[in-house]
Amino acid sequence: MIRAMREKRALGFVLLIAFVNVLLAAALPQVGYPFWFDQGAFATCGIVLNQGGVFLRDCWDVRGPITPLLYAVALRLAQEPASVFALNLLWQAITTLGISWLALRWWGHWLAALIAATTYWLSMASLNYWSVAQAEGFANLLFVGTTLAAWQTRRRARVGWAFLGGLLGGALFWVKYPFAAYALVLLIGLLVQRAQRRTLLFWSLGGLSAFALGIAYFALGDALPALWLHVRYALANFHNKPLDERWAWLTELFWVEITTFARIGSTPTAGFKDTVPQVEWLGRGYPIWMLLMALGLARALWLSERRRALSWTMLWLVTAILLNIWQGHSYRYHFIIWLPPMALLAAASAAKPASEPLRLWVRLPSLVLMTLFVVGQLAALFPWMRDAFDNVIVQRKPLRALYLESKEAPIVLLADFLTQNTSPETRVALFSDTPTVHLLAQRLPATRFPYVRWADESRDPALREALAQLYLSDLQRSMPRFFILTQDGYPWASARFIETWKQLPTLHSFVESNYRYIGEVGPFLIFERLQ
Repeated sequence: MIRAMREKRALGFVLLIAFVNVLLAAALPQVGYPFWFDQGAFATCGIVLNQGGVFLRDCWDVRGPITPLLYAVALRLAQEPASVFALNLLWQAITTLGISWLALRWWGHWLAALIAATTYWLSMASLNYWSVAQAEGFANLLFVGTTLAAWQTRRRARVGWAFLGGLLGGALFWVKYPFAAYALVLLIGLLVQRAQRRTLLFWSLGGLSAFALGIAYFALGDALPALWLHVRYALANFHNKPLDERWAWLTELFWVEITTFARIGSTPTAGFKDTVPQVEWLGRGYPIWMLLMALGLARALWLSERRRALSWTMLWLVTAILLNIWQGHSYRYHFIIWLPPMALLAAASAAKPASEPLRLWVRLPSLVLMTLFVVGQLAALFPWMRDAFDNVIVQRKPLRALYLESKEAPIVLLADFLTQNTSPETRVALFSDTPTVHLLAQRLPATRFPYVRWADESRDPALREALAQLYLSDLQRSMPRFFILTQDGYPWASARFIETWKQLPTLHSFVESNYRYIGEVGPFLIFERLQ
């Protein structure tokens, strides 16, 4: 009997290792993805930081400093998008382990941990290329960590856990300012559950410490004025929308995006390449995930001893939803912060009663649904896995060749032009939203702005003028050899950067007086400095 049990455990372990390898293989094609707008902005700032620059003072982005700092770490290993995507996979693997640990503690069974880990990992593996390595994905580890710490301190005054929870929750502020609201939500939750005063004190100290560390970074870098301008921009643009516009968005576009996300995930796996077929078997598994969540909700409500964990899960999910509504945008990668509580709610379908084993009638539906979810996800991912295997393993193509086969080819060709016509120390002024050029060409931006979307989106005219003046001041100081615009309709159909440039009269006048048009590289218009 003992021998049979050992053989059974060994077989289970082998099957688990094989399953983990399948999950890993499903995500590996991400390493070969190109950068799009957001990743290019983070990467450009990462390059500037690695050159000794300070975030916001020397490289500006609408989000906080943590994501550019992570990009800087990855780009120290290799100046390629692949290094960032590899770091992201490692980061998401750690996040997945944290989610599975939470599922095990909350629902009390290994199957719950497996469901949580599988649903989260595959949902991250199947993100489209411009949703990978986003601030939301990196923030999830902080969401998981602060939730776990709060759970550990809800009854006993474990001051180390409390401080860590506050610290991680406070760090969310430096990913995106509103994300710190979750740390406050958890603090209120601890207060409602009558946590000890020491717990509340150390939680608050941890949060304040994270805030103070960020302020110290900007103070030491002489960037506090830039930080204040950044906060002003966030206040003016993040949620400042008329109530009727917000209501229309909530009742129309928002629900369209949710149903799209539920039907096919976060859009087709990687829309940068039209030659790979999109497969939507079983809705790519997402409707199955919703069924698992409904089953988990019913199961946790049925088991009175699991209702507290359910309340924490729902609090997390509702907070994530409200953060999306507050942002007032419909970018599908914003839904990424929903994924951890969604995975935990699905895992509740296998919740174990406190005083008895998990019965077969509970395990079987959860196993079947999880299997169907995996089939739907792998069916969608398989064409990309096959394409990556054929290109990288069989044909041994370099990453540059993969990028040239994608919709990012014009950016690669511009990078080639800059590499051939400038020296490594030359800076480039790019008045568009294609910041990946700086990484591929290994040329620093001539201004602190790796993109100029702020010129179109800023709702505060005075703030827009202040940012435009900073752009012009940087340009006058660096006097780069090339000033580059993009034609209408690039990098997206509604882009009109020539018009935006002309709406900034001082900048337009400066370029017209000091540069001359010399030609085009694909959709890019090249202006060269007058000698």
